[in-house]
Amino acid sequence: MDIKKAKQRFFMAKELQLSIAIIVICSLLAGILFAYITKELGIRAEKGGLSIVPSFIGVFVGYIMVVVVLAIFFAHRFIGPFERLKVEIKLILAGNYHRRLCVRNSDDFYIRSFIMEVNKLLERLDKECKVLDKDKFRKDLDSELFNIIALLEKNASKEKLREALILFHSKYNILLGFKEKK
Repeated sequence: MDIKKAKQRFFMAKELQLSIAIIVICSLLAGILFAYITKELGIRAEKGGLSIVPSFIGVFVGYIMVVVVLAIFFAHRFIGPFERLKVEIKLILAGNYHRRLCVRNSDDFYIRSFIMEVNKLLERLDKECKVLDKDKFRKDLDSELFNIIALLEKNASKEKLREALILFHSKYNILLGFKEKK
């Protein structure tokens, strides 16, 4: 296996892997903490200081609360941004082409890197696909065509007509965003 494929296979989405690793580590630490508390409660119950059933119920409820808090926290980081991104994409599609997707510090690393890549794509599309101002384009085109018509009506020489048509072609390409070939 070559190095590039190895990198793609094992190191892609490292931000997502990190987030999932944090979830797993926090869950395991909470499990260890509550196992220790359960052990201590069991020792105290054997000595006669505590009733064992309410103690274990308290530990179980505490562990469930930790799992629920972790699930809500990470679900918010993973899934929360997508509703906001849908709204922002709808605004861009509605014609606000200069808008970019917002990145929050609370968003997951993987989602933040994805949003940054989408913003690079939007920036590139904005540069390459300039939205034409149709009225300005029509006025510029009309003025050049009226100039050519005026030359025709004056029975201008072929050389002047040729120059006017070459100039028209050049301006037409510039207005459309094409580069001149040399």
